[in-house]
Amino acid sequence: MHLPVMSSDTKSSRTSLATTITMATEFPILDTMSTLMDPEPPRIVLPPPPFHLRIAYFVSLWSFKAFFSFCLGVSRLFQRRRAGLLRPEVKAYQIRPDLKNRIFRPEGSENEKLPLYLDVHGGGWAVADPETDDEFCSFIAQTFNIIVVSINYHKSPTYKYPHAAEDIAAIADAVINDRTLRIDEKKIVIGGFSAGGNLAFAASQLEILRGRISSIVGLYPALDLSETLKAKLERRPKNAPYDILKTSANFLDWAYVPRGVDRRDPLLSPCYARREDLPPNVYLVGAEYDMLCYEAERMAEVLAAEAGGERRDMPSIPKGDGWQQGNVRWECARGRDHAFTHITKRGRKERERVKFCQEMYCRVGTWLREEVWADSSVP
Repeated sequence: MHLPVMSSDTKSSRTSLATTITMATEFPILDTMSTLMDPEPPRIVLPPPPFHLRIAYFVSLWSFKAFFSFCLGVSRLFQRRRAGLLRPEVKAYQIRPDLKNRIFRPEGSENEKLPLYLDVHGGGWAVADPETDDEFCSFIAQTFNIIVVSINYHKSPTYKYPHAAEDIAAIADAVINDRTLRIDEKKIVIGGFSAGGNLAFAASQLEILRGRISSIVGLYPALDLSETLKAKLERRPKNAPYDILKTSANFLDWAYVPRGVDRRDPLLSPCYARREDLPPNVYLVGAEYDMLCYEAERMAEVLAAEAGGERRDMPSIPKGDGWQQGNVRWECARGRDHAFTHITKRGRKERERVKFCQEMYCRVGTWLREEVWADSSVP
């Protein structure tokens, strides 16, 4: 549910607009979090919101989509593309011919068989496109000699759950079967930011991908849609600044989730997925001030408990900010807000943000190369 590639000034304007047009009323969901990944959790099916809220959500959503598209378009028109980024191949597959995907291949690797990273961009299931993740995709591809494909998907409210997850799984299958890419099919990872993390976890459970993905990476993902906005916000640190999701979470949720759907369906709330339906290796990152941080950490804890073994700190980050247990990694980005990887700043703060993000991406890439794929040679 993040807002990719916006400046901090743009964020302030967007927040002001969203505050004006959104409602404080929440869906009547649970106020407290139940035990995650209960083998038989009770169903949670919501009644439709009152008519006046549906009108408010409709206006808020389309205003948000228009505002976001305008800001993104202006940003791309006037901001220079960061130096050193790979120029991706843009490609659509017959299975979804209207969806264009971006393929990043390290220079000079045309004759090599390489691992594959399937990237899923965020945007609350409603906005953005694969280009918003260009910096991440280019960095991973160049630094770790990996083919990175940023996958597109249809957006809400025109296409509701589970359409986006099915798009991603279908395109991922087409990418894996694309012989022109020369992919090492034993080394495939899927990952995403925010709502993209939610969709990555959902798509990996579908039959067409199950058993083919070795690892999954969730960067501040939305993993539990059975909770209220109020419950999520109350778990944030007392000193946390304003959460950018506060004004948009309810109408984005309304736009994506159809009536009558069980909120604990694992394809909607992946924290309720069966362990055997997920990729064996999991790397989760939460942003300390993000209302989604708790659910990501809780899922990491549950998965680690099932994995067993000894827990150890991650040596490359401050003690207490991350750990690894078995094939599960958890990392908390201290002092960071939702979408910190994409919301740009200025001057020294921007240089510090880029450095922080690249160090985090390096930890993900190193984990894949030296641990997940350590049993076989990686180019």
